[in-house]
Order: sequence, then structure tokens, then C-alpha cells
Amino acid sequence: MTHLIDLSLGLAGTAKNTGKTTTTAAIVGELRLRGIPFYLTSIGYDGENLDNITGLPKPKLRVEPGDMIATAEKCILTSTAALKRVLSTDIATPLGKVSVVRVERPGLIETAGPNKSSEVKRLRNLLREFGPGIAIFDGALNRIAPMSETDGIVLATGAAKTPDIPRLSWETRLISHITNLPVVPAAEILRNKGFSTVALIAPDMSTCAAWPRSSLLTETDVDLIFSREIMENSYLYIPGIISEQAVNALLTHLQCYNKRLFLAFADPTKLLVSGNARIFEALSLALAEAGVFVGVLHSVPMLAVTVNPFYSEYRYETQTYRPAFVDAVRLQLAVQRQVNVPVYNIVKQGAAKLVDLIITRVGRWESPATVRF
Repeated sequence: MTHLIDLSLGLAGTAKNTGKTTTTAAIVGELRLRGIPFYLTSIGYDGENLDNITGLPKPKLRVEPGDMIATAEKCILTSTAALKRVLSTDIATPLGKVSVVRVERPGLIETAGPNKSSEVKRLRNLLREFGPGIAIFDGALNRIAPMSETDGIVLATGAAKTPDIPRLSWETRLISHITNLPVVPAAEILRNKGFSTVALIAPDMSTCAAWPRSSLLTETDVDLIFSREIMENSYLYIPGIISEQAVNALLTHLQCYNKRLFLAFADPTKLLVSGNARIFEALSLALAEAGVFVGVLHSVPMLAVTVNPFYSEYRYETQTYRPAFVDAVRLQLAVQRQVNVPVYNIVKQGAAKLVDLIITRVGRWESPATVRF
């Protein structure tokens, strides 16, 4: 059965061993059962045999005949699956250039893919040329920025991040808050203008001032912006990241500011890449009280959360790690109370409901002018 669907899906793990690989394997297994085509790759590299801290085994991805994988040259050479190369690209990684392969005999594989937003976009466009399907980009939260090129994210978290369930659920709420930031009213106009650096934009969309960097990193950067006269309903656009120092300086200025202002970021991933979601929630909540609208130009919504009760417990008497678990039901319920998207325990529940949810987000695939076979 042919499914003329088109979707780019990000799978982001909050830490090692939070169940991202298990979630990925469950999703692709369910897609196979339903006959839905997919393409699997990584943002960066995910495929160690053992965790490099705990020494405990890490799950590999098992692939089946017909699966389409985009991965680096060295991963192709070490795979236990029989693979047929169908496209070589010039996208470089530390493990060699990325190629698209079709699985001809089942086995295990490591995936290593692009780690830049522009390369993720290029690879996604290349995969579209093969035909319809769901392109799955898995990666870690600390390299989430290229997932701005996806249509949505499934977050994999668990006790390996912290076995403190209240803290883990609180941290997940912070991530959910950022991924659910609204799109600013003039988003389409600002996208079309193609700003690549920090810019102050008047209500009529004319540029008041622009700065040479894409990110706000220091208090001095922020002080310079507010040394200018800012009109009511202006936009301050930050296409890159913002540091904690700049956040605090921005708060200081804007809490004393008596005019309505729109603070616009390129997308939520820029606020998550630092790994410190707390300061950005504090920023948006404090600014909302000050009458400042905080939003994004491009939405990358969090579609669901998967939780893993496993963590590695350190044994001081032997100076080794052993597998341990928090209460799985308590963990799932605690996280579900904090977020407004479904939360799944994939090992206990399987991936059927999660894939049902993912399919609701797909668009219709349009045949490109050229199709490679």
C-alpha cells in the first residue's frame, strides 16, 4: 500500500540512556507493520556499543529488508546488515560522508548523520526525491538545533537524566513550555525578510538597527540595544542563541520598559540548545508580566514524551554501575501532569498510539520533478 505522506520527525533524548533508541526502534517497527515508508538517520553520532561512563550495554538499531537508512561511511562498513548504496552525498561527518542505503538483509546498524541545520535540510530534500515517507532524525537535546528543520519532536526522557521524579517532571515541563512558545504575529513577514543577525524592527517592519552577530551573548550587547529609542510594538529578533548573562540583562531592561515589545526567536531549538531551559522559562514568564510578547518565527512543537524508568546506579563499594529503576507508573503520571502532550512508556505500552499521533501530523507528499531509484 502506498502512503503519499511527508513528515520530518525529530527524536530528542534529554540524556544518555533515557530510551531514545528504544523509542526509535519501536516507532520504526510499528511503521513497518503498517507498511508506512520511513527514512532513518541521526543528527550527529549515536551508536556506541557500551556507555562510555557506566560501561553498561547500549541498544543497537535492528534494521530489516527494505528499510532506508542515511548514515556515514564507517557506519556502513561496520553494520551487520547487508546494505545497498542508493545515493552518495557530500555531507561530511567525522565518520565519513553520508550515504543513503537500502537494507537487503537484516542486521544491526549505527547511524551518523549531519549536525548542521543546513545539512539536515539538504538531506531531507534528498530523501523526498526517493518518495513519500517519514524522515526520522534522532539526536540528543544538546544538539537539538538542527531539529529546527523537522515538523515536530518526540522527547525521550527518564531516570537516567535524574532519578528524582519531581525534578525530572519539572525539567520536562520547562522543555514543554519552550517548545510551545507561540508564533509571533509578524512571523511570515520577518521570515521573508531573511534577517541573519540580531535586529530591532519597527512596527511598520522597517529595520531600526541591526547588529553583527546572530546571538546575544553579553550584557554589553543588550545594553547597546536599549541605548536606542524603541517604538511601541517593535520587534527585537534574535535568530541565534541567547546566553544566561544576556537573559538576565534583558530582564533588567524590559521589566523597566513601559512600551509593548515583541521578543522573537528563530525557533524553540535555539532556546533549548544551551541545555538550561530554566532561565528561558523565567524569561518568558517575567516578560509576560511586563507586557512583552515572547514567541518564535518557526514552530517546532513537541508532539509527545516517552519516559524510561531505567538509570545506572553507582555502587561505591565496588566503584561500578548496576542497572536500577524508579517506579515506572509514578514517573509516567508525574510527567503527564506537567505537560499538555501524551506521555508513553514505550516498553510497557508499545508504539501504536504514538504512531497514531505522529500520523496526524503528516502532510501530503508531492512528487518532485526528478525521482532517483
